Amino acid sequence: LGSGSPARPTQKFAVLAQHRLALRVAAAMGDRRRLPLPCDDREHWASVAALASSPIDSFEELHRRMSSYCRLRGLGGLARALKEVGHRKFWQSTLPNIVKQAIQLPTLHAEHAARAGPLWVMQAQSTAAAGGAVRQSTARQEVPRDLGTSLLANMFLCTFDKPFQALACDVDMPHPSFARLLANDGASCEVAKLCMFINFFERVGRSPPRGRIIINRVVGTAMDADSWFRSTQPLLPLEVAPERVGFETAAGVGLAHADFANKYIGGGVLCGGCVQEEIRFSICPELCLSMLFSPRMEPQEAIQIIGAEQFSHYTGYMFKLRFGGDFVDESARWPDGTVQSAVLAMDALDLRGLDTSLSGQMSTESMLRELNKSAAAFAPVDAEGLAHFPIVATGNWGCGAFGGFAPLKALIQWASASQCGRRLRYFPFEQAFGPWLCELSESSVRTGVTVGQLLSALSALRPVPRRLDRRMPMCFRPAGGDACERAADLSQHPDRLLDLVSQSLLDVRAGGK
Repeated sequence: LGSGSPARPTQKFAVLAQHRLALRVAAAMGDRRRLPLPCDDREHWASVAALASSPIDSFEELHRRMSSYCRLRGLGGLARALKEVGHRKFWQSTLPNIVKQAIQLPTLHAEHAARAGPLWVMQAQSTAAAGGAVRQSTARQEVPRDLGTSLLANMFLCTFDKPFQALACDVDMPHPSFARLLANDGASCEVAKLCMFINFFERVGRSPPRGRIIINRVVGTAMDADSWFRSTQPLLPLEVAPERVGFETAAGVGLAHADFANKYIGGGVLCGGCVQEEIRFSICPELCLSMLFSPRMEPQEAIQIIGAEQFSHYTGYMFKLRFGGDFVDESARWPDGTVQSAVLAMDALDLRGLDTSLSGQMSTESMLRELNKSAAAFAPVDAEGLAHFPIVATGNWGCGAFGGFAPLKALIQWASASQCGRRLRYFPFEQAFGPWLCELSESSVRTGVTVGQLLSALSALRPVPRRLDRRMPMCFRPAGGDACERAADLSQHPDRLLDLVSQSLLDVRAGGK
């Protein structure tokens, strides 16, 4: 494999000695959350290193060598992907570069461990906040992009499968294996994602990336219902993008982007998913590094990822997803080469098989969960983050298969972003309520409506449930008179939510709430 051939024996032993030293340092620190690496196990790593023993020029040979260290059903998905991106380039340059990057892991990790300590599985812990203020505790992982490329190459070659089997017994993690994507025997959308990953490896093989990927696991302090409803934080201006325009277009340039995530970060990017999160992780493969470090998100946690570059175009959505060719990301860079991009991952309530009624979604429990979840995503981890990304691009969060009601989710995100000091640019895509949302924002900002007043107006509109929600503060429970009539109207015409909120705000402000 030329430059990808194994190191000389003395050099190899020195590298492994460095890596074992990093393991001893981690053990001495007494923290069991260290990320298990494929090079930790000498026998396993010897099988991985055999990938570089001689050139690989066929599916049969690649399958034989990979099967020596992982379970691999086949390479049918890879065969279909190479029909689109080209066989010759893959066997002659792309695969040798992937192998070269993978076997550099002990060296790159030892260098990183000497500077910043070993890589860790991130588990954030909540901290208390006084007076309902939004603060957060943050577990932070900074990964040099050359090390990140090596980790992704190992994921592609399925070398993490064995070490993650042991980790999964103790920590509820995503599974970072490409085995199902490589073996896919039919779905065109899976082939499209694999083409995007191959394109990434082609690009970084020609031009190694500079900078860092920064992953923050954030716990937004759990404000209780009373703190949210009494918040005096003013609503910030909300912009609305044109219909059927996505985040990756010019309308989203320079903004932090919401990721409508699965609670297991990355969702089905490597095994069957083809919606917003999976597409974003395919066109920006460095986002997949978060799958190595991030256990399942808890209800008040979110994950913020800085520095991931886009490498591919795409067309279509869901089962019509297709690889759209190479993409040159012209985002600004920091001096070290880190891409000025931010992706804010937050998992919505999954209402499949549950109560999807508007009354259920407007319950205090449901609204409180979504407010605190989105606050964890939108809260800047530091002043620099807010200065670089004052506006978040978001949209119909949890409103597809999860069954959320889009206008309500728009208002919840507007409230939580304003509480965190960030503005929104809302992308309604196929939903037609954009003009009403824009009008509500303009009138609310002009008249100084607060986060608490917006939430109070929403609560007053909630279609009356069979049993009164005891968690709702007394002064914000459904009232009689006009408010009761509007609640009844909303139960019959949920599409009127934004119009009725405008009317309800007049009552709230008149009542001095």
